[in-house]
This record gives sequence, structure tokens and C-alpha cells, in this order.
Amino acid sequence: MLCRFRRTALLLAVCLIFAGCDRDPSPTALELDGVGATFIEPIMKFWTEQYLETTGGKVKINYQAKGSGAGIASMTKREVAFGCSDAPMNAKQLAEASQNGGAVVHIPLVIGAVVPMYNLPGVAEPVKFTGPVLAAIFTGKIRKWNDGILTALNPGLNLPDLAIQPVYRAEPSGTSFIFSDYLSKVDPEFKKTVGASTMPKWPNDVGIGQQKSDGVAGHIDRTPGAIGYIELTFALDKRATYGSVRNKAGNDILANFDSILAAADANLGEKQTEEPYSLHEMTFNLTNAGGEKSYPIAGISYGVVYQHLEGEKAGGAKGKALVEFLKWTVSSEGQNLAMKRNFAPLPASLREKILARLGAISIQ
Repeated sequence: MLCRFRRTALLLAVCLIFAGCDRDPSPTALELDGVGATFIEPIMKFWTEQYLETTGGKVKINYQAKGSGAGIASMTKREVAFGCSDAPMNAKQLAEASQNGGAVVHIPLVIGAVVPMYNLPGVAEPVKFTGPVLAAIFTGKIRKWNDGILTALNPGLNLPDLAIQPVYRAEPSGTSFIFSDYLSKVDPEFKKTVGASTMPKWPNDVGIGQQKSDGVAGHIDRTPGAIGYIELTFALDKRATYGSVRNKAGNDILANFDSILAAADANLGEKQTEEPYSLHEMTFNLTNAGGEKSYPIAGISYGVVYQHLEGEKAGGAKGKALVEFLKWTVSSEGQNLAMKRNFAPLPASLREKILARLGAISIQ
């Protein structure tokens, strides 16, 4: 009986050493949940994987891309540690947050772009757009691809006699905010009737709404004649077809690394005088930037957290871990990863201000 017991114990020991017997020998990771923008999702996947490795498996970030509106709402209700949004919180959202948890901090994380993706079989060259033309398409004033305005912009392109179907985001979206903010700047009627918003007032009889960037891109892929707006990195990942947009200087610009940087260089130094940007320390409007090479539909995605991280578990461990993660994302390592995912890096001068702002967050 004793011999049998010793053999069983020996087998158990071998199992624990070599197979693990479903036990995880590493310490349990501290987990932080985030919800928000699809704009930042491509780099967030890279960041979360790399940060888990960087911390030796001690800090795990769980991010769900549900849209900027969901990110703001979840953060405000303290359902997650942080939110991500491409649209700064407006006065109403800030008031709700103030009642629930106090002041809110916006942390610039990456600079990117929104591009007009379309499905036009047989058209190989990128289609050229202007802001007013995009506004006319998304409000139903231009309904055919061979409309005279489009053909005049694109001499040499054989644009088909095909109906245009605009596709927009169906949920509150920072991507919608960036796109509609740009169109509002270049078309006064669009600003009056549709407006710059995470949920623009698209005409009821024009186009179709789809959930998230996946839904928009998927519908365009399936629908000849469709056009929508998605993040540049997402478009590149999908090998999607997208057009150029004429900038303030009158140049037709495709979104790429250089043209996004040009927009950032032109606008980051400007004082923000209009809401919601003027309500925050470090939020910047990059649409319709000046400069010869600037892409006109650029924007920043922000991490959004409470200024005071009281009541966090383990004596503030989660709050400290969140601040350290955000510091890492804006570090040279984090921003180099962002460049590999076709986001423009944050300027060094802005990164210094961000680190100082993160250092002022109180953790108890």
C-alpha cells in the first residue's frame, strides 16, 4: 500500500514539473480593461501584446473596440479602467463624469487619418475627392459615380454609370466625428444640416449605417458603388481601395505617413478655441490643416481616464499600472510600434507634456 502511494506521488510530481497539470506557475497578471475607438484598435493589439511581455506577464491590458461613444460611456460609469476616443468629451459628457468621478484627463496616444473607401470595379487609379464633393455624396446631392462634378475632378478615369451608396457608422463613433468635423469646415450647409458629431444627422433617405469599421468595410466590399469612411490603418490592413482628398492648399493628397505628419505639424501648435477641444488641456483638431502636403482628414485618438483614481484595488495597484501603461504607449518604444502600424508618432515636445500630465494623476 505504501509502495503504491509512493508511485502515485512520484507520478504526480512528474506531471507537475513537466506538464504543469493545468497549473500556471507564473504569478497572476494584473488585468486592466479598456473600451473605445476602433481608430486605435490596430496599434492597441500590438501594444497590449508587447506590454504583457515587457512586464514579464505581470500586467495584461484587455481592450475592446466598440466605438468612441462606448469608450466614453464605460469610462464615465467606471466599468473599465480607461476609455479611448477620437472625439474629445463634450460639455455634457464632462458634467456626467464630474458627478460620477470628478475631472477627466485626455491623453493623446496616436495620430492617424480617415480615408474615403469605395468599391468601383474596373477603376484602378485612386479617385480624387474634395470636401464639398464628399459632403454632397453623403447628403445625396451626388448620386451617380459618373456625375459631371466627379468626372471633372477625375479626367481620364472611366467612372461608371453606377449608383453611389454611402455607408456610415451606425453607432457613436470618433471616426464619424473626425469625418463630419472636416466636412463641416469645408461645407457650411453640411455643418448646418448634418453637423460635426460622433452621431451625425445623416439624411434618412441616403445611405446605410453599419456597426464599427468592420461593418462599414464589409458592406463596401460586398456592394459595387458603395463608399464609406474608415481609418487609414484599417484600410491598409484590408487592402482596401481609397481616394485622395484635396487639401486647403488645393493639392490632391493621399493619406500616408508623411501627409499625416504634415497635418500634425501644421495644427498641433495652434490654440484650440472651439469646443470640445477648448475644454481640455491636450486635445487638438487636425482636420483641414494648412500646408502644401497635409492630408485634410487627420485626427488624434485619446486615452481617457479620471484625474483621481481613488478606490482602486490592491492599494492603488491598478491605478499605478494604468498610468505606467499610458506612459509606455507614448514612450519611444510605444511610438515606434505605432509607426509600424502606419500611425504618425507624437512629437517629442508633446510627449513631454503628456508625461507631466500623467505624473499629476492622483492615485490612492
